Amino acid sequence: MKVATVLGIASMAFAMMGPSASAQATGGAKARGDVYNFWQMQGWQQQTHSQARALYYYGQTAQPTPAQPTPAQAKEHAIAARQGVVNAQKSLAELKKSNPDNKEALAAITKIEEIQKKVLGHCDMMDKALDKADHVEMCSCCADIVNEVDAANVEMTKLMKALKIEKTDLPKRDAPAPK
Repeated sequence: MKVATVLGIASMAFAMMGPSASAQATGGAKARGDVYNFWQMQGWQQQTHSQARALYYYGQTAQPTPAQPTPAQAKEHAIAARQGVVNAQKSLAELKKSNPDNKEALAAITKIEEIQKKVLGHCDMMDKALDKADHVEMCSCCADIVNEVDAANVEMTKLMKALKIEKTDLPKRDAPAPK
């Protein structure tokens, strides 16, 4: 479908809902945005964690195997790890902007921001280590990234509590979609 068609249908449906329904629809928007941004940030952090673990394995593998990544693939992992942090920072900024009065949430956000800065520093060192083919230094950076992301996940639990976000189970494959 073309974008104009989709937008037309969406605006027509919104207009048909009437003023009271539209007010209801936007009433929980902040809460829905917080939940979305929280889980999106969690996903990006997990990506960073996974990429760092893969690079760590790459550096620890003593003998080349067919499954071992090439140096170019290792750089792709490093780029993906950095991008995960950058994307997580964007989601965290949205959470910070939408919760200016929640002191508990802001404290957790501040700690997560500090951790993310450390992770980006480790990413810089990891890039230099990859350029020099220094696998020992690269593995050290990867281990630090994994440990920092684990520390951020502890703060994420505090943030989740402060924002009153409930952990939900994933729907079963045959379950109907929630309404």
